[in-house]
Amino acid sequence: MHSRAQRPGFSLIEALVVLAIGGMALAIIFSIGTKAGDAGFSLGRRAMSAADLDVSVGDVRVMIRSIALRPSETFDAQIDQPVVGAPDRLQADVVTERATQCAPRGWAGRMELAVRTERGQGVLTCQAGGEPVTLISTSDPKARLSYSTDGVTWSSDFEQGGRAEAPTGGPIRSIRLFVRFQGGAVDVLEAANSGRPESWIRFDDPL
Repeated sequence: MHSRAQRPGFSLIEALVVLAIGGMALAIIFSIGTKAGDAGFSLGRRAMSAADLDVSVGDVRVMIRSIALRPSETFDAQIDQPVVGAPDRLQADVVTERATQCAPRGWAGRMELAVRTERGQGVLTCQAGGEPVTLISTSDPKARLSYSTDGVTWSSDFEQGGRAEAPTGGPIRSIRLFVRFQGGAVDVLEAANSGRPESWIRFDDPL
């Protein structure tokens, strides 16, 4: 009596076991791939946010350096507008050294840096002729501006305007204004300088 020859291949149970193992392997692979993709996208978003912040901080520095600052002895109230600073805003005429998100290069007129609270965050905006532009958003709702003329003593307010008497027996010295924006992990410090005399001297000035 001849025995029946066995057929090559998998039985139904073996096939089901192989499919189950394959499905588990695919699930593990897709899970790792999804996590890796999420991590990659997260790193990409962080890198882009850091790059955007660097650009915005650079623009803030440019706007502060571009303030048209004059020694008080040369200030003419009929021509010049004062530089006025408070914890929540800084107003000044600017001549920008390069184009920024806030203004094109050159004379931009009156510029305002403003700090406000928006959705629990401290937001720094800039406006010079056009619509306000958001430059920096921080996690600190108490973000603020502060000012110093020597880089040592700081104040929450500043006003440079009104003519002062020229010193006797000596030249008029240039002046500096340090401006600092603080909010959370963001700390930006820059200075405006009245520059050399040829940048502010007027030939019809009695000085």
